[in-house]
Amino acid sequence: MAGQERRPGRGARRAGARATRRLRRRRRVAGGRRPRRGGAAGPHPRWSGLRAAWVRPALVVGCGIAIFTQLSGIEMIVYYSPTILTDNGFDDSAALLVSVALGVSYLVAQLVGLAIIDRVGRRRLTLIMIPGAAAALAALGALFVAGVGGGQGAPWIIACLVVFMLFNAGGLQLMGWLTGSEIYPLAVRPAATAAQSATLWATNLLITLTLLSLIQAIGVGPSMWLYAGFNVAAWIFVWLRMPDLTGRSLEQIEGKLADGKFRPADFARG
Repeated sequence: MAGQERRPGRGARRAGARATRRLRRRRRVAGGRRPRRGGAAGPHPRWSGLRAAWVRPALVVGCGIAIFTQLSGIEMIVYYSPTILTDNGFDDSAALLVSVALGVSYLVAQLVGLAIIDRVGRRRLTLIMIPGAAAALAALGALFVAGVGGGQGAPWIIACLVVFMLFNAGGLQLMGWLTGSEIYPLAVRPAATAAQSATLWATNLLITLTLLSLIQAIGVGPSMWLYAGFNVAAWIFVWLRMPDLTGRSLEQIEGKLADGKFRPADFARG
């Protein structure tokens, strides 16, 4: 009759039910149920969910970024710059002042990066900043290989250290903190962020245990070049694997993962 709604047929109801089941499967993680609306994923991290094939691309990006935040040279500079400087002609007070300047540079770069990252874009900002850090380490290595130490070479060494800190902290380090809160599906986010954090600190420990031995084996300058090479590898990784999540909701990011579309090209805006 006119003015009455037509009830959907049996075929339409079946199609709707199938669509609902597909949506639920998309939100379901292997080994766990869909989390309650507005609630946490559960009392314990769903470790089994990390084995799901559709979660793996996010885990590769997150853990890869975590590894490169450490291999980029930040811990070498933060932990050992006083030792490196005093071994190359700087007195203790000068080395301490340089360490303070590096800490201030790190803070400033992080604040500026946070202020501009949504306008510039996460992927774009990271790709812009990594080459600056790599170039600073390469120049620093050249200065040490050339035997330039404290004295006349001090301003150049300090400038390279500060430039490295600005480019590294404002780009790759910033993304290291942001990815864990954005990239993982809700149901596995506790476990995935724990895995990312463990990856970061394991890499940190490896660097801490090996850096001084590396410097003794090949010298300060070649060590700087090695870490500059790690920055080049980080740039390639970001270019190939890290999508730009700027302006994307958590639901959109999870939907892309579920659809198997998590390459940078899949997030390109038309």
